[in-house]
Amino acid sequence: MGKLIKILVVLVLLVVAAIAGIILTTDINQYKPQIVQAVKDNTGRDFEISGDLKLAPSLIPTVAIEGVSLGNASWAKEKNMLSVGKFEAQVALMPLLKKNIQVVRLILIEPNIHLETNEQGQGNWVLSSASDKKEKQAAKSASSELPALAVNEVRIEKANISYKDGKTGKMTELLIDEITVNSSSFSDPMALLVKASFNKSPLNIEGTLGSVNNLMDNKNYPVKLDIGVAGAEVSVDGTIGQPMSAKGINLQTSLNISKLSDLNQVAGSELPDVGPIIFSGKLSDTESGYAVKSMVAQLMEYKVNGDIDVSMAGARPKLNANLTSESLDISPFQGEEKEKVKKEKMFSSDPLPLDGLKAADVNLTFKTKKLITKDLIITDAAISLNLNNGKLKLSKSGKAAGGTLAVNVDLDGSNGKTAVLNNSIEIKQIELGQIPSIQEKKLITGGKTDITIKAKGTGSSVSQIMAGLNGKLLVQAGKGQISNTALELASADALVSTLSMLTPGAKESDGSLLECAVVNFNIKDGLATAENGIAMSTNHMNVIGAGTIDFKTEKLDIGITPKAKEGIGLNLGQLAGLVRVGGTLTNPSPKADAEGALKTGLSAGAAVATGGLSLLAENFLSNGVADDTNPCDIALGKAPVKSAAKEKPAEEKNAVEKTTDTVKDAAGAIGDKLKSLF
Repeated sequence: MGKLIKILVVLVLLVVAAIAGIILTTDINQYKPQIVQAVKDNTGRDFEISGDLKLAPSLIPTVAIEGVSLGNASWAKEKNMLSVGKFEAQVALMPLLKKNIQVVRLILIEPNIHLETNEQGQGNWVLSSASDKKEKQAAKSASSELPALAVNEVRIEKANISYKDGKTGKMTELLIDEITVNSSSFSDPMALLVKASFNKSPLNIEGTLGSVNNLMDNKNYPVKLDIGVAGAEVSVDGTIGQPMSAKGINLQTSLNISKLSDLNQVAGSELPDVGPIIFSGKLSDTESGYAVKSMVAQLMEYKVNGDIDVSMAGARPKLNANLTSESLDISPFQGEEKEKVKKEKMFSSDPLPLDGLKAADVNLTFKTKKLITKDLIITDAAISLNLNNGKLKLSKSGKAAGGTLAVNVDLDGSNGKTAVLNNSIEIKQIELGQIPSIQEKKLITGGKTDITIKAKGTGSSVSQIMAGLNGKLLVQAGKGQISNTALELASADALVSTLSMLTPGAKESDGSLLECAVVNFNIKDGLATAENGIAMSTNHMNVIGAGTIDFKTEKLDIGITPKAKEGIGLNLGQLAGLVRVGGTLTNPSPKADAEGALKTGLSAGAAVATGGLSLLAENFLSNGVADDTNPCDIALGKAPVKSAAKEKPAEEKNAVEKTTDTVKDAAGAIGDKLKSLF
């Protein structure tokens, strides 16, 4: 046995000596043309080695190449996709006899990698070659014949890696000052050090990894890393049971961000100036994917707990999340109010990004005892989101402002071309005076309100869906107190500001008592119609109206008829200029047609397909509403329109003549006031 070992040792030495002799006596530059051609054949790209090939022979020979470049795609802006100033590798010879490649040291100096996509989303890294077909046929067998590869030390200096999105033009850049990975031997842990910048924000990574041998043998692999980027701190600590197959993952992860806005440069967008943000959880693998258990995410003083898992087994990744919170404030993520830019259209005609609905499936539930938004504080809030093969189902429920709310949205975009929308919103007994924006300005107290919205539509854009919308909008408000503040604030919304002109005498009192208000629209084929469906009653006045909103053209045609209650010092002429609002949803405008309104009964109604508005105007302007008729009952269809007893024609004519001059004077002033609301 000892003799046999000696013979084998001698044979190995002879083989090594023979290899060394060949290396010593061969000028490897003579193979440069063959190397260049081989790369061209296998990539379909230009390949160039501008410098010499250098070889330092030994049992661990060093190969050095300078001036290497690989050409880019024909449509790309940069000439080269890849260029390297200097490449150097030390490869152990003995392991090669066992078809194992052990790189003792690998050095890359000034590598530049330019990655980009074109407008069709194709990447410049997609290579083609004359041998593609053969490679695909032999891919399975070739993969099993690849030699094992191990690297003892890697050093990268002055690297530039960039990525440009051809669709958005967004540029992402990673500048690497230094990357060093080394260990004393293949059986010792590896130390990792990264000094770089990501989108001009500093990036530092430091830690230890398992040994090369454990990695190659797919054995238990420890990981301990500390990552810092733009002030954010990330830590990963644990083990990976089978690192080559990403199985047996058991990693404790944490994230700490002082302020989210510190990541603006990294994200390439303006993030809210909120913090701190703290995250912790245990990352593990499952039979079909990965999971984060015992997750705790903290935003300022608010915490979210739960479990998340991602399944990769299906046709698409599937995210499952079950989250809970005692309280959560999402108002910082709802954006600051910016100065509104006037748009010609409210509803966009841009195609909906329906393909994104098939990128992944999602099943998410979230419950919190208190959800704070910019508009409402919702208690006992529950949110459920299910996305499956392009079909989205979203439901929200909770309690707010003394009432309840429930929202259900079904959006089917599974065909990738058109979306089918089925939407319902039910709000019961919400008190207007408890809505934060109204409460802050002390606009109204009380005002229990029910809101029902049902909408169905189909289209490839929001404008198409709205153009064919079918459904209903019903708003019913109960008793409340409208304050003088509301009547005086120019910043109040159009409805509340209009009340200041429909409540004569209110400024001399404590405001107006709102007895009821109704907005009742039926929507068919994109046309919302209120047949006597707009009404309000205060202690000073009854108001009823009708009209249309055409979602196809976004045009408005709304008329209202006010009637002062007995004892109020106001005649019909003083209100005639208020009877019509036209224009569009983005640019509504009052229509002051005082004399015509009196004589024709709001001729605007002739444009209403149902004819309800013109008929309504004739009844109310010529005769007035009967004092015992509740306008809200009329708007709800609970009571018919009743005319007050007609006066003598001569007296009626005289009244019109007397009020005409007053109307002409009042219409301009009232019209100007209404214009200020829009």
